[in-house]
Amino acid sequence: MRVTAQSRRYARAARRRPGEQGLTLIELLLSLAILAVLVGFLAGGLLMGRRAFDADRASGIGRETDEAIEAIATVIGSALPVRASTGNQQASVMFDGRQGSMGFVGLSEGRSLRGGPHKISLRQRGGDLVVDVIASATEAKTGAPEPSVPGVVVLRGVRQINFGYFGRTSPSAAPGWRSDWSGLEHLPDLVSVRIDFEDERRNEPATIVALRQG
Repeated sequence: MRVTAQSRRYARAARRRPGEQGLTLIELLLSLAILAVLVGFLAGGLLMGRRAFDADRASGIGRETDEAIEAIATVIGSALPVRASTGNQQASVMFDGRQGSMGFVGLSEGRSLRGGPHKISLRQRGGDLVVDVIASATEAKTGAPEPSVPGVVVLRGVRQINFGYFGRTSPSAAPGWRSDWSGLEHLPDLVSVRIDFEDERRNEPATIVALRQG
């Protein structure tokens, strides 16, 4: 009887319709393979989207950085050989160039500032590159009190600023690069601007600015 009952169960299972039967091992493996392919396509699409987003973001940051450095170069290029009022015929020009900061008299074209000469400084404040308009050239030259003007942040994420100065310190000296230019009778011929960012992808070669001497 037991054998007969077991045979009947096998017979009923064999008479099931194809839709009522479970997945075979081959069908299961095929389903898993298809699922793996779909997951791979999805992961690849997400990775490509992430790379495109990062590339677009890096391009935007690089464009902003280039525009800011160009603006800084324009400001430095406006430096004028204005001499300090000391009564001495050999008075030095009002240009204080150091490795990490710079102060000089620059010419404004009257866009964001009133037109004419202004005393300008560039300096690092924390991780920012700041431009200060300290006073008009007339106030700075006569020694009048200089108004406090809030600094304008030109670049953020700055690790270090390096200014370099090229020229002759005296008529008999050979021209060369220096890390400071202060107390001299004339402006440097060239100024090198090198900015190291916290994000090394933003680093670029130094920008060279030529200064007018008269």
